[in-house]
Amino acid sequence: MSFRLEIRDRASDEFIESYLWYEQQRNGLGEEFHDEVEEHFAFLRERPEGFAKWRGPYKKINLKRFPYIIVFRVVKDAVVVFSVFHTRRDPKRWGRRR
Repeated sequence: MSFRLEIRDRASDEFIESYLWYEQQRNGLGEEFHDEVEEHFAFLRERPEGFAKWRGPYKKINLKRFPYIIVFRVVKDAVVVFSVFHTRRDPKRWGRRR
């Protein structure tokens, strides 16, 4: 079974901001970040259940190369992505509006 992927606005904004920041650091690095996030999204569409709860009902998956986690929940037939969170930010701030 393949799950739908729903990306919340906050996660989309974080993803875009991070992509742009990496692209400014080195041409093509933003694309590499984008590709890794998309690979993880594809994996989550196929197998989202195998992750332990992280905070309350949320689960997370760590990127391999970049210091980010994808925070998500499985809701019926969908994987809802709430954040693409930089792990060097204060983890207590996750979930708060900027």
